[in-house]
Amino acid sequence: MSLFVARIVCLAGLLGWGSELLAADPSPLEKQQEAISLMRVKGQQLYLSEVDGETCCSLCLKQPSDREINALPYLPAVTQLEIQGCKLSPENVQQIAQLNRIEKLIVERCEFPRESLAFLKHLTSLEKLYLRHCKFDGASLSELGSLDALYYVRLEDCDLEDTGYLVLPTEMEHLQRVFVYDTFVNRWSFRRLLASSYLTSLRFRDPKITDDFLDDVTPGENLRYIRIADSISEKAVRKFRRRFPKVNLFH
Repeated sequence: MSLFVARIVCLAGLLGWGSELLAADPSPLEKQQEAISLMRVKGQQLYLSEVDGETCCSLCLKQPSDREINALPYLPAVTQLEIQGCKLSPENVQQIAQLNRIEKLIVERCEFPRESLAFLKHLTSLEKLYLRHCKFDGASLSELGSLDALYYVRLEDCDLEDTGYLVLPTEMEHLQRVFVYDTFVNRWSFRRLLASSYLTSLRFRDPKITDDFLDDVTPGENLRYIRIADSISEKAVRKFRRRFPKVNLFH
């Protein structure tokens, strides 16, 4: 190797160009190792484990760059992912949508393209979804009907862009529990959630949910537990219990 080439290779290594110059087409294993190294160099919390002989990982990304998000599909099977504090581009969500092994997803203080969560419908292994301090179009959750494994959804201090509309799919295979904390849902959405045929448990915490929200509601056939924290009266609770004795309403 000439001195000139040696200098170029050394410079490429210092600038992070080494893999592109030395290996024009890195193997899947090399890409995986590069992705793991990137997460560790950037100080992201990456945990690897063996499950049935397969390497899996859980990952917490804090204020990730595009480079880190673009590396996600090359990691070992991601089963748990937490993303905090970033503005997700259409290209970013396309990378996340490839992670069809995710079972638990936590998204905190993030912005979504066009405020839509429709990209989540590609996460076909998703079981638990947590959204905290996010702004999005609540009606976009209606597109998650393909998530047959999803059984738990939790919203905390979120801003529903479409004036409090929170719309879940008409039918879901396993979804049973929905928690809505410090997130305003309008009266129409509240009634629709209570009337769901598949939900068994609902929890709300929002001072805007008042006694009149319980007027003219009809709980779904499988709903057994409702908690509305602090915002409704004991009188409204007793009235509801007389009408629907099989549903446990607490406040």
